[in-house]
Amino acid sequence: MTAPLTAPVVTAPAGQRPTAALLRALAPDRTASPYPALRRITEELGAGRPLLAEQPRLRDLLELTAAADPRLFHVMFLHHCMTVGPALDYGAQPADVAALASGARIGAALMTELGRGNSTAAIRTEARLDRTSGDFVLHTPEPGAAKYPPNVADPDTPRLAVVSARLRIDEADHGVFLFLVELRDTRGTAPGVIIRPHPPTTLLPLDYATVRFDRVRVPRHRWLADGAVLTTDGRLHDPAGGPDARTRRSLGMSRFACGAVTAGLAAAARAAVALALPHATRRTTAQRGGGERSALDHLDQQRLLFGAAADAYAATVLARRVTAAAWDVPAGGGRGSGPAPEVMRTIALSKVAVSRLADRAVARCRSATGALGFFSENRLVDYQALTTAFQSACGDNRMILLDAARSLAADAAPEPAPGCGPAPDEDGLTPLFHAHEALLHQELTTRLAAAAAGTDPADAWDEHSRLARALATAHLTRTAADALATHATDDPLAAELLRAARLDRAVTGSARYLLSGLATPDRIRTWSAALDDIHRRLRHRAEEVVALMDTPPELIDAPIAGPDYISALTSD
Repeated sequence: MTAPLTAPVVTAPAGQRPTAALLRALAPDRTASPYPALRRITEELGAGRPLLAEQPRLRDLLELTAAADPRLFHVMFLHHCMTVGPALDYGAQPADVAALASGARIGAALMTELGRGNSTAAIRTEARLDRTSGDFVLHTPEPGAAKYPPNVADPDTPRLAVVSARLRIDEADHGVFLFLVELRDTRGTAPGVIIRPHPPTTLLPLDYATVRFDRVRVPRHRWLADGAVLTTDGRLHDPAGGPDARTRRSLGMSRFACGAVTAGLAAAARAAVALALPHATRRTTAQRGGGERSALDHLDQQRLLFGAAADAYAATVLARRVTAAAWDVPAGGGRGSGPAPEVMRTIALSKVAVSRLADRAVARCRSATGALGFFSENRLVDYQALTTAFQSACGDNRMILLDAARSLAADAAPEPAPGCGPAPDEDGLTPLFHAHEALLHQELTTRLAAAAAGTDPADAWDEHSRLARALATAHLTRTAADALATHATDDPLAAELLRAARLDRAVTGSARYLLSGLATPDRIRTWSAALDDIHRRLRHRAEEVVALMDTPPELIDAPIAGPDYISALTSD
């Protein structure tokens, strides 16, 4: 059920917010290569200006593309956020920014290396200063340092990539810097760039590849110096303060991805609900005692689908809270400094929270639709591919939690639960989540202190990694629940979904609260009953819940989306 293959000429007035109709006109076929559509969208909506400079427009666009075509969303955020973002923030030349903003060059981000997994701080790719020319020589010193797995194999798409590499002057290591590198132009692959395409993959299929550099020359003006200066005699003055600080600053480009990924995953979750919930109202089920009922009349279906709606709506609230911080670019770029560490921690943890909520929402929708949810023509498995990919991409969730636990353990113990919003917390969840975080903080810091004598600190952390992740997860639960409780809305239905999301967190985590002595079985049964009461009430407001998902129907064309899915799947 794809749209026609030819796209009409559409011109978007400067500043126009993207719409579903405009997106369908510019990206009519989700089975085709996403790069021509990316270029058309960039030309029409950007008008030569970085879309990142207009955050609401870019967020709207990414949300629409995630619902319409997860592959297009993937290449969109890599271009507009992971390439244009660092280009602006770390000091690219205006000509390169213009080439990206116009779509003349499609961006890519080459950070992760094959032999280092998620240890992006251990980058081995080298950029050595050529003292004679003043340029840099980019080289992959070993197979394990190959960049893996960027989607850059398409031979017909000119690519300008942000590449992380360790700057070496003579034998001195100055930390990881970012460079703009032309991988391919209209004439073909650049000299010294070795791109090995991967076989097609089933989920989120794109032109993935492994990339190596064989002494590729990078002009000085494509060094994203970020305020660092090389003197005429080859000495480096870096405002970041040193190699480790420079590496942290370079890896901080991930915030641009977090701002995009959270928006896109929340939108994919809302689209899944917009597909599965109406389908459940139309699908009939046979009763054991005879007769038929709507699938949505069953409490188990209500739990799945209204639980998914609560997850999706909560994910959207959390995602939109971090957009401004994730995409903030000071005038003239950062020049060696970026967001404060606690802000970066919040951005990274928001990605974990949103990706988990979105993945669970889509999984619930797939479960509710049975076998129909397995096939790509009904879209849900494609959304699941996107939400699954970003459990590891854009920073592995488990590693983000461990990193957060380190900083949390170094912080003072969490404060007691504050008053939460203008209305009292009717379910008593705020003190629960605060107390659980405080309890785990005390337990982890006590154990680490006891292990400090005679134990290597790395071994101590490894020994207590499960507890560390539990602390970070409790912190994530508490901060997310506080954000949902204080979210300003005058829509009673939205408030009902946010309450359901908080109750769901307490019910699904009931075992840990029981073990911690923070809740009794009777209290947990009360929360579970309250959650079921919400689901029953929402049964008669299913259409309103779908409307709250704010997903244009024309973007989610699928057999199960129509009024007669049986005919759609059986007609010639």
